[in-house]
Amino acid sequence: MNTPIILPALLALLLAAGTAHARVKLVALPERARVAVSLAHPDATLVEEERLLTLQKGVNQVDFSWRGVQIDPMSIQVRMLSHPDKVQVLNTSYPPNENALIWEIASPSAQEERVRISYLLSGLSRDVVYKAVAEPDEKSLALRNYLRLRNDSGEDLTDAEISIGYGTDFKKTIAHEEILELLSEKVDALPIKKVLTWDAALLPWDPEYQKQTVGIPLSYVIQNDKTSKLGVHTLLPGKARLFIKTGEKGDGVAFTGEDWVPLTPVDRELKLYIGQSRDVKVTQRKIKDDKTNIRRNNNNQIVLYDTDEELKIEIENFKKDPITLLLIEHIPGYWKLEKSSHEYKRKDAFTIEYELSLPKESSGNKKTVVTLKYSRINVQGNEPQTY
Repeated sequence: MNTPIILPALLALLLAAGTAHARVKLVALPERARVAVSLAHPDATLVEEERLLTLQKGVNQVDFSWRGVQIDPMSIQVRMLSHPDKVQVLNTSYPPNENALIWEIASPSAQEERVRISYLLSGLSRDVVYKAVAEPDEKSLALRNYLRLRNDSGEDLTDAEISIGYGTDFKKTIAHEEILELLSEKVDALPIKKVLTWDAALLPWDPEYQKQTVGIPLSYVIQNDKTSKLGVHTLLPGKARLFIKTGEKGDGVAFTGEDWVPLTPVDRELKLYIGQSRDVKVTQRKIKDDKTNIRRNNNNQIVLYDTDEELKIEIENFKKDPITLLLIEHIPGYWKLEKSSHEYKRKDAFTIEYELSLPKESSGNKKTVVTLKYSRINVQGNEPQTY
Protein backbone atom coordinates (compact mmCIF):
# COMPACT_ATOMS: atom_id res chain seq x y z
CA MET A 1 0.00 0.00 0.00
CA ASN A 2 1.19 3.52 -0.69
CA THR A 3 2.90 5.55 1.99
CA PRO A 4 4.52 8.98 1.76
CA ILE A 5 8.08 8.63 0.40
CA ILE A 6 11.08 10.80 1.24
CA LEU A 7 14.21 10.99 -0.97
CA PRO A 8 17.39 13.11 -0.30
CA ALA A 9 19.90 14.65 -2.72
CA LEU A 10 22.99 16.73 -2.25
CA LEU A 11 23.56 19.85 -4.26
CA ALA A 12 27.34 20.18 -3.68
CA LEU A 13 29.30 23.21 -4.78
CA LEU A 14 32.75 22.12 -5.97
CA LEU A 15 35.31 24.88 -6.05
CA ALA A 16 38.17 24.40 -8.52
CA ALA A 17 39.63 26.48 -11.34
CA GLY A 18 36.01 27.15 -12.26
CA THR A 19 32.69 26.64 -10.51
CA ALA A 20 30.76 23.40 -11.28
CA HIS A 21 27.53 21.92 -9.85
CA ALA A 22 27.20 18.19 -9.10
CA ARG A 23 23.95 16.51 -7.96
CA VAL A 24 23.98 13.29 -5.97
CA LYS A 25 21.47 10.68 -7.16
CA LEU A 26 18.24 10.50 -5.15
CA VAL A 27 18.33 7.63 -2.68
CA ALA A 28 15.40 6.20 -0.65
CA LEU A 29 15.65 6.63 3.11
CA PRO A 30 14.73 4.12 5.85
CA GLU A 31 11.10 3.74 6.95
CA ARG A 32 9.47 6.07 9.43
CA ALA A 33 10.96 5.95 12.90
CA ARG A 34 7.71 7.05 14.52
CA VAL A 35 4.15 7.93 13.49
CA ALA A 36 1.47 9.55 15.66
CA VAL A 37 -2.20 9.96 14.72
CA SER A 38 -4.50 12.43 16.47
CA LEU A 39 -8.26 11.81 16.21
CA ALA A 40 -9.18 14.56 18.67
CA HIS A 41 -10.88 16.67 15.97
CA PRO A 42 -14.02 15.08 14.47
CA ASP A 43 -13.44 16.49 10.97
CA ALA A 44 -9.68 16.21 10.49
CA THR A 45 -6.97 13.64 11.25
CA LEU A 46 -3.54 14.98 12.15
CA VAL A 47 -0.60 12.71 11.32
CA GLU A 48 2.92 13.37 12.59
CA GLU A 49 5.74 11.16 11.39
CA GLU A 50 9.43 11.24 12.28
CA ARG A 51 12.26 10.13 10.01
CA LEU A 52 16.05 10.18 10.07
CA LEU A 53 17.49 12.14 7.15
CA THR A 54 21.13 11.61 6.17
CA LEU A 55 22.19 15.10 5.10
CA GLN A 56 25.35 16.16 3.35
CA LYS A 57 27.12 19.45 3.97
CA GLY A 58 25.48 22.18 1.93
CA VAL A 59 22.07 22.29 0.33
CA ASN A 60 20.10 19.03 0.17
CA GLN A 61 16.99 18.29 -1.83
CA VAL A 62 14.38 16.18 -0.03
CA ASP A 63 11.44 14.88 -2.04
CA PHE A 64 8.18 14.07 -0.23
CA SER A 65 5.51 12.34 -2.33
CA TRP A 66 2.09 10.89 -1.50
CA ARG A 67 0.69 9.26 -4.61
CA GLY A 68 -2.56 7.45 -3.79
CA VAL A 69 -2.68 8.92 -0.26
CA GLN A 70 -5.32 11.52 0.71
CA ILE A 71 -3.02 14.19 2.16
CA ASP A 72 -3.94 17.86 2.15
CA PRO A 73 -0.85 19.38 0.46
CA MET A 74 -1.41 22.80 2.00
CA SER A 75 -1.20 21.31 5.51
CA ILE A 76 2.25 19.69 5.16
CA GLN A 77 4.91 21.05 7.51
CA VAL A 78 8.43 19.89 8.35
CA ARG A 79 10.39 20.66 11.52
CA MET A 80 13.99 19.84 12.44
CA LEU A 81 14.37 18.04 15.77
CA SER A 82 18.08 17.23 16.16
CA HIS A 83 19.61 20.59 15.19
CA PRO A 84 16.73 23.05 14.81
CA ASP A 85 19.03 26.07 15.19
CA LYS A 86 21.53 24.94 12.53
CA VAL A 87 19.61 22.96 9.89
CA GLN A 88 17.20 25.15 7.93
CA VAL A 89 14.55 24.73 5.24
CA LEU A 90 15.37 27.21 2.51
CA ASN A 91 12.32 26.77 0.30
CA THR A 92 9.54 24.43 -0.79
CA SER A 93 8.55 23.71 -4.40
CA TYR A 94 5.69 21.71 -5.86
CA PRO A 95 6.34 19.82 -9.13
CA PRO A 96 3.43 20.28 -11.57
CA ASN A 97 0.82 17.52 -11.87
CA GLU A 98 2.36 15.48 -9.07
CA ASN A 99 1.38 14.64 -5.51
CA ALA A 100 4.78 15.68 -4.27
CA LEU A 101 6.89 18.53 -2.96
CA ILE A 102 10.62 19.21 -2.68
CA TRP A 103 12.30 20.83 0.30
CA GLU A 104 15.71 22.44 0.01
CA ILE A 105 17.41 21.90 3.36
CA ALA A 106 20.72 23.49 4.27
CA SER A 107 23.04 21.63 6.67
CA PRO A 108 26.37 23.01 8.01
CA SER A 109 27.89 19.51 8.03
CA ALA A 110 27.28 15.95 6.98
CA GLN A 111 25.04 14.50 9.68
CA GLU A 112 21.84 12.68 10.55
CA GLU A 113 18.85 14.89 11.25
CA ARG A 114 15.64 13.69 12.85
CA VAL A 115 12.72 15.54 11.28
CA ARG A 116 9.02 15.68 12.08
CA ILE A 117 6.58 15.91 9.18
CA SER A 118 2.95 16.74 9.94
CA TYR A 119 -0.09 16.83 7.67
CA LEU A 120 -3.86 16.44 7.61
CA LEU A 121 -5.03 13.09 6.31
CA SER A 122 -8.49 12.38 4.86
CA GLY A 123 -10.20 9.00 4.64
CA LEU A 124 -9.56 7.87 8.22
CA SER A 125 -13.08 7.86 9.64
CA ARG A 126 -13.93 7.54 13.31
CA ASP A 127 -17.22 6.41 14.80
CA VAL A 128 -18.09 6.22 18.48
CA VAL A 129 -20.50 3.53 19.67
CA TYR A 130 -21.85 3.35 23.22
CA LYS A 131 -23.26 0.32 25.03
CA ALA A 132 -25.22 0.98 28.23
CA VAL A 133 -26.51 -1.84 30.46
CA ALA A 134 -28.82 -0.67 33.25
CA GLU A 135 -29.26 -2.48 36.56
CA PRO A 136 -32.72 -3.97 37.24
CA ASP A 137 -33.60 -1.09 39.60
CA GLU A 138 -32.56 1.40 36.87
CA LYS A 139 -30.56 3.51 39.29
CA SER A 140 -27.18 2.87 37.68
CA LEU A 141 -25.70 1.40 34.52
CA ALA A 142 -22.46 0.13 33.04
CA LEU A 143 -21.22 2.26 30.15
CA ARG A 144 -18.86 1.04 27.43
CA ASN A 145 -17.39 3.36 24.83
CA TYR A 146 -16.16 1.72 21.61
CA LEU A 147 -14.05 3.43 18.95
CA ARG A 148 -14.54 2.17 15.40
CA LEU A 149 -11.83 3.17 12.92
CA ARG A 150 -12.00 2.72 9.14
CA ASN A 151 -8.93 3.48 7.07
CA ASP A 152 -9.68 4.50 3.48
CA SER A 153 -6.86 7.05 3.30
CA GLY A 154 -4.60 5.02 1.01
CA GLU A 155 -1.89 4.89 3.68
CA ASP A 156 -0.80 2.04 5.95
CA LEU A 157 -0.30 3.40 9.46
CA THR A 158 2.15 0.92 10.99
CA ASP A 159 2.64 0.90 14.76
CA ALA A 160 0.87 4.26 14.96
CA GLU A 161 0.57 6.02 18.32
CA ILE A 162 -3.14 6.89 18.32
CA SER A 163 -4.72 9.64 20.41
CA ILE A 164 -8.50 10.08 20.48
CA GLY A 165 -8.57 13.23 22.60
CA TYR A 166 -9.15 11.51 25.95
CA GLY A 167 -7.90 8.51 27.85
CA THR A 168 -4.53 6.84 27.33
CA ASP A 169 -2.89 6.83 23.91
CA PHE A 170 -2.36 3.41 22.37
CA LYS A 171 -0.25 1.89 19.60
CA LYS A 172 -1.91 0.05 16.74
CA THR A 173 -1.37 -0.79 13.08
CA ILE A 174 -4.21 0.29 10.81
CA ALA A 175 -3.75 -0.91 7.25
CA HIS A 176 -5.50 0.68 4.29
CA GLU A 177 -9.14 -0.56 3.99
CA GLU A 178 -8.99 -2.07 7.47
CA ILE A 179 -11.72 -1.61 10.09
CA LEU A 180 -10.90 -1.77 13.80
CA GLU A 181 -13.22 -1.62 16.81
CA LEU A 182 -11.58 -0.91 20.15
CA LEU A 183 -12.89 -0.48 23.71
CA SER A 184 -11.81 3.06 24.59
CA GLU A 185 -13.59 3.64 27.91
CA LYS A 186 -15.29 1.58 30.61
CA VAL A 187 -17.38 2.97 33.50
CA ASP A 188 -19.28 0.78 35.97
CA ALA A 189 -22.02 1.78 38.44
CA LEU A 190 -22.68 5.05 36.64
CA PRO A 191 -25.59 6.76 38.48
CA ILE A 192 -28.66 7.55 36.35
CA LYS A 193 -32.07 9.07 36.87
CA LYS A 194 -35.26 8.19 35.00
CA VAL A 195 -37.00 11.33 33.79
CA LEU A 196 -40.23 11.88 31.87
CA THR A 197 -40.27 14.94 29.57
CA TRP A 198 -43.57 16.66 28.78
CA ASP A 199 -43.15 19.50 26.28
CA ALA A 200 -46.20 21.77 25.84
CA ALA A 201 -45.16 22.47 22.25
CA LEU A 202 -44.98 18.78 21.28
CA LEU A 203 -47.64 16.88 23.21
CA PRO A 204 -51.45 17.35 23.37
CA TRP A 205 -52.72 19.49 26.20
CA ASP A 206 -55.82 17.43 26.90
CA PRO A 207 -55.33 13.66 26.46
CA GLU A 208 -59.08 13.06 26.86
CA TYR A 209 -59.57 14.19 23.26
CA GLN A 210 -57.02 11.71 21.89
CA LYS A 211 -58.04 8.39 20.38
CA GLN A 212 -55.28 6.56 22.20
CA THR A 213 -53.35 6.96 25.42
CA VAL A 214 -50.69 9.64 25.13
CA GLY A 215 -47.16 8.38 25.70
CA ILE A 216 -44.69 10.67 27.45
CA PRO A 217 -40.99 10.33 26.44
CA LEU A 218 -38.91 8.54 29.08
CA SER A 219 -35.13 8.90 29.33
CA TYR A 220 -32.13 7.98 31.41
CA VAL A 221 -30.39 11.18 32.51
CA ILE A 222 -26.61 11.07 33.02
CA GLN A 223 -24.46 13.91 34.31
CA ASN A 224 -21.06 14.25 32.65
CA ASP A 225 -19.29 15.20 35.88
CA LYS A 226 -16.88 13.67 38.35
CA THR A 227 -19.65 12.88 40.83
CA SER A 228 -21.08 10.51 38.23
CA LYS A 229 -17.64 8.96 37.52
CA LEU A 230 -17.35 10.96 34.28
CA GLY A 231 -16.39 14.62 33.79
CA VAL A 232 -12.91 13.94 32.39
CA HIS A 233 -13.68 14.81 28.77
CA THR A 234 -16.46 15.75 26.37
CA LEU A 235 -18.66 12.83 25.35
CA LEU A 236 -18.39 12.54 21.58
CA PRO A 237 -21.40 12.03 19.30
CA GLY A 238 -22.30 8.44 18.55
CA LYS A 239 -24.99 5.77 18.58
CA ALA A 240 -25.96 4.30 21.96
CA ARG A 241 -27.44 0.82 22.35
CA LEU A 242 -29.39 0.41 25.58
CA PHE A 243 -29.96 -2.78 27.56
CA ILE A 244 -31.32 -3.73 30.98
CA LYS A 245 -30.36 -6.68 33.15
CA THR A 246 -33.01 -9.35 33.57
CA GLY A 247 -33.49 -12.47 35.68
CA GLU A 248 -33.50 -12.92 39.42
CA LYS A 249 -29.71 -12.69 39.56
CA GLY A 250 -29.39 -10.14 36.79
CA ASP A 251 -27.55 -12.64 34.64
CA GLY A 252 -29.52 -11.86 31.47
CA VAL A 253 -29.98 -8.72 29.40
CA ALA A 254 -32.82 -7.35 27.30
CA PHE A 255 -32.49 -4.80 24.52
CA THR A 256 -34.49 -1.64 25.28
CA GLY A 257 -33.65 0.61 22.36
CA GLU A 258 -31.20 2.92 20.61
CA ASP A 259 -30.54 6.64 20.82
CA TRP A 260 -28.01 9.16 19.52
CA VAL A 261 -25.55 10.69 21.97
CA PRO A 262 -25.01 14.38 21.11
CA LEU A 263 -21.77 16.22 21.85
CA THR A 264 -21.90 16.53 25.66
CA PRO A 265 -19.31 18.81 27.33
CA VAL A 266 -18.12 18.32 30.89
CA ASP A 267 -20.71 19.26 33.54
CA ARG A 268 -23.56 18.97 31.05
CA GLU A 269 -26.50 16.60 31.02
CA LEU A 270 -26.98 13.65 28.68
CA LYS A 271 -30.41 12.14 27.98
CA LEU A 272 -30.80 8.66 26.54
CA TYR A 273 -34.31 7.96 25.27
CA ILE A 274 -35.62 4.55 26.31
CA GLY A 275 -39.27 4.71 25.25
CA GLN A 276 -42.61 6.14 26.34
CA SER A 277 -44.60 5.93 29.55
CA ARG A 278 -48.40 5.79 29.55
CA ASP A 279 -48.67 5.59 33.33
CA VAL A 280 -48.45 9.37 33.76
CA LYS A 281 -51.20 11.70 32.53
CA VAL A 282 -50.68 15.44 31.97
CA THR A 283 -53.63 17.75 31.34
CA GLN A 284 -52.95 21.41 30.62
CA ARG A 285 -55.55 24.14 30.20
CA LYS A 286 -55.38 27.89 29.73
CA ILE A 287 -57.88 29.19 32.27
CA LYS A 288 -57.32 32.86 31.53
CA ASP A 289 -56.36 34.71 28.34
CA ASP A 290 -57.31 38.38 28.46
CA LYS A 291 -56.08 41.35 26.42
CA THR A 292 -55.09 44.46 28.37
CA ASN A 293 -53.64 47.87 27.58
CA ILE A 294 -55.05 47.74 24.05
CA ARG A 295 -53.65 50.27 21.55
CA ARG A 296 -55.35 51.11 18.25
CA ASN A 297 -54.46 52.98 15.09
CA ASN A 298 -56.42 55.78 13.41
CA ASN A 299 -58.76 53.19 11.86
CA ASN A 300 -59.59 51.81 15.30
CA GLN A 301 -57.70 48.58 14.54
CA ILE A 302 -55.82 46.88 17.34
CA VAL A 303 -52.09 47.16 16.68
CA LEU A 304 -50.59 46.45 20.09
CA TYR A 305 -51.72 45.02 23.41
CA ASP A 306 -50.61 43.23 26.57
CA THR A 307 -52.04 39.97 27.88
CA ASP A 308 -53.06 38.48 31.19
CA GLU A 309 -52.71 34.67 30.94
CA GLU A 310 -52.90 31.76 33.35
CA LEU A 311 -52.18 28.05 32.91
CA LYS A 312 -53.23 25.11 35.05
CA ILE A 313 -51.46 21.75 34.64
CA GLU A 314 -52.77 18.64 36.38
CA ILE A 315 -50.44 15.63 36.58
CA GLU A 316 -51.44 12.13 37.66
CA ASN A 317 -48.97 9.32 38.31
CA PHE A 318 -50.50 5.84 38.14
CA LYS A 319 -47.14 4.12 38.68
CA LYS A 320 -46.36 2.22 41.86
CA ASP A 321 -43.07 4.10 42.08
CA PRO A 322 -42.31 7.82 42.24
CA ILE A 323 -41.00 9.40 39.02
CA THR A 324 -39.42 12.70 37.95
CA LEU A 325 -41.24 14.76 35.32
CA LEU A 326 -39.63 17.60 33.38
CA LEU A 327 -42.38 20.03 32.39
CA ILE A 328 -41.45 22.42 29.56
CA GLU A 329 -43.46 25.56 28.83
CA HIS A 330 -42.92 28.08 26.01
CA ILE A 331 -43.90 31.75 26.29
CA PRO A 332 -43.33 33.74 23.08
CA GLY A 333 -42.35 37.41 22.87
CA TYR A 334 -41.65 39.68 25.84
CA TRP A 335 -43.21 38.39 29.04
CA LYS A 336 -43.22 38.61 32.81
CA LEU A 337 -44.02 35.70 35.09
CA GLU A 338 -46.16 37.07 37.90
CA LYS A 339 -46.96 33.95 39.89
CA SER A 340 -45.96 30.29 39.92
CA SER A 341 -47.00 27.50 42.27
CA HIS A 342 -43.67 25.66 41.87
CA GLU A 343 -40.03 26.59 41.39
CA TYR A 344 -38.89 26.75 37.80
CA LYS A 345 -35.71 27.25 35.79
CA ARG A 346 -35.48 29.67 32.90
CA LYS A 347 -33.82 27.70 30.10
CA ASP A 348 -33.75 30.56 27.60
CA ALA A 349 -35.62 33.79 26.78
CA PHE A 350 -38.79 31.93 25.75
CA THR A 351 -38.68 28.65 27.73
CA ILE A 352 -39.12 27.67 31.36
CA GLU A 353 -38.77 24.22 32.89
CA TYR A 354 -40.25 22.60 35.99
CA GLU A 355 -38.57 19.54 37.47
CA LEU A 356 -41.32 17.81 39.42
CA SER A 357 -41.10 14.79 41.70
CA LEU A 358 -44.35 12.87 41.32
CA PRO A 359 -45.32 10.66 44.28
CA LYS A 360 -46.32 7.09 43.53
CA GLU A 361 -50.00 6.41 42.77
CA SER A 362 -50.80 10.13 42.92
CA SER A 363 -54.07 10.46 41.00
CA GLY A 364 -57.46 11.95 41.75
CA ASN A 365 -57.26 14.29 44.73
CA LYS A 366 -53.57 13.34 45.19
CA LYS A 367 -52.53 14.62 41.78
CA THR A 368 -49.87 17.29 41.32
CA VAL A 369 -51.22 20.69 40.20
CA VAL A 370 -49.01 23.40 38.71
CA THR A 371 -50.33 26.91 38.08
CA LEU A 372 -48.54 29.84 36.51
CA LYS A 373 -49.69 33.35 35.73
CA TYR A 374 -47.84 35.60 33.32
CA SER A 375 -48.25 38.70 31.18
CA ARG A 376 -47.06 39.15 27.62
CA ILE A 377 -46.06 42.69 26.75
CA ASN A 378 -46.44 44.65 23.49
CA VAL A 379 -48.04 41.81 21.60
CA GLN A 380 -48.63 42.39 17.89
CA GLY A 381 -50.36 39.09 17.28
CA ASN A 382 -47.88 37.72 14.76
CA GLU A 383 -45.22 36.40 17.13
CA PRO A 384 -44.07 32.79 16.46
CA GLN A 385 -45.20 30.31 19.07
CA THR A 386 -41.71 28.79 19.27
CA TYR A 387 -38.24 30.19 18.66
